[in-house]
Amino acid sequence: MFDILITGALVADGTGRELFRADAGIVDGRIARIGADLGEAARVIDGTGKVLSPGFIDMHTHMDLELLRDRKPDAKIRQGVTTDLLGQDGLGAAPVSPANRKLLADILSGLNGVLEDEQWTWGSFGEYLNALEGCGLPNNAAVLLSQGPVRIEAMGMDERPATARELDVQRSLIREAMEEGAFGLSSGLIYPPCPYAGMEELTELNREVAAFDGIFVVHQRDEGYHLSRSFDEICEISRRSGVRLHVSHLQAYGRVNWPIMDEVLAKADAFLKDGGSVTWDRYPYLAGCTTLTAVLPTWTFNEGTKALISNLTDPAYRKKIHEEFTKGLDVWHNRQISVGWENIIVTAVHLERNRWMEGLSCQAIADRQGKNPVDAVCDLLAEEKLAVTMISFYGSEDVLRKVLSHPCATVGSDGIYGGRPHPRLYGSYPRFLRQYVRESRTFTLEEAVRKITSFPAKILGLGDRGTVEEGKWADLVLFDPDTVGDRSTYEEPELYPEGICSVLVNGVEVAGADGTTGKMPGKVLRKGR
Repeated sequence: MFDILITGALVADGTGRELFRADAGIVDGRIARIGADLGEAARVIDGTGKVLSPGFIDMHTHMDLELLRDRKPDAKIRQGVTTDLLGQDGLGAAPVSPANRKLLADILSGLNGVLEDEQWTWGSFGEYLNALEGCGLPNNAAVLLSQGPVRIEAMGMDERPATARELDVQRSLIREAMEEGAFGLSSGLIYPPCPYAGMEELTELNREVAAFDGIFVVHQRDEGYHLSRSFDEICEISRRSGVRLHVSHLQAYGRVNWPIMDEVLAKADAFLKDGGSVTWDRYPYLAGCTTLTAVLPTWTFNEGTKALISNLTDPAYRKKIHEEFTKGLDVWHNRQISVGWENIIVTAVHLERNRWMEGLSCQAIADRQGKNPVDAVCDLLAEEKLAVTMISFYGSEDVLRKVLSHPCATVGSDGIYGGRPHPRLYGSYPRFLRQYVRESRTFTLEEAVRKITSFPAKILGLGDRGTVEEGKWADLVLFDPDTVGDRSTYEEPELYPEGICSVLVNGVEVAGADGTTGKMPGKVLRKGR
């Protein structure tokens, strides 16, 4: 007898092959049989008129601290995500020594939120994985080692090349984390201290990752005026180190930079033809979301977060920041020029007295306060101790379609919790299926499912997930192809999608049409185990 039997569904098995009708029987968390008239089961789920697919694998998430909270997040499982890739942008939660815990917590606060001091119970990367495993998970978590914590442990926030000894410390931490099950190394080359490392240092670090067949997941040094040059850099790091390259949310930031994407995609094709390995993810929206500190010049972090919070209120220091915003895009990624303060929206703050700012642009906040936008941003960051999140509108639908249509592309939500979030946190995967399958017919349903299931599983090396196949773990989504779609908007972002009928993780139903079940069958996945 099966534990669960899903009957009469059209199966999109994740390989891209044509849909076929079948029942699927599940025993002990795995798919035991696929076929017709399979027999009896303790529970039967009627899949008539629905599509059964592998669970979606989100290649870019910021749930590193969120999963440790008592109240488990459900925005991802409600849209069919059964595995999340954590540790993104070089800003993960481990390794961390007691001396650096406050510094790392401050740096993470904009992207990953704030966790109470007593909940930081780990030091090493392996201990962090154990902490995740011990708290109960609604879905699976695969974790990248993050460059930021590694560099902080070796040399703090110094903006300079690593010494030979400091490089050895970083190599050792990487080897240890890869042995503990990290899927690779992430870097956010706009988020200090990550950009303080040059190509040589990043190449040396990634030689250690390549030795374990891990991936280098990287937010490029520039996604605007110098996008093409930045892409050259990361391809060269991959070429020299032998590491497989995965680019986070490949995008061209700001109208003036949209044409550069054609050049970048041509370079990707040339890199592949030359024997290179590159893939990327992208969320199906035209606005991005990150910490508000990303608008600041990277040198502002040189003395650490405590000093930055203080420096932001110093008139002489503030003058230097103003001067930086007069410089063009050829000098730095000046968002005042590339998108404008009217297109940068504050989405999450921590202090109650600043809640009125959530949902307003930096320009609107400045106007209400009678300030210059640069001053309004600096004052807010200082008052909130840097824990502010923003949305910025920068994109082109034509560019987005080109990026997603490439064979190397998968989807990543880049969803960030807190305040008034970006709608991608609640809607990325249903939106992808609605907009690019049902409405625009950019992809067949079979190909779209492959892009968000077996393809990311292949990138990560998850051989026992990503397809509907006998013997594989039963990470499954049952959805209505005629109604599946996002409901979350920029005005009302916390709306669950429609058309997602059932979500199973490791053979246990975690969500249905009416909400979550409260069950915690998720696992911490470890590469090579």
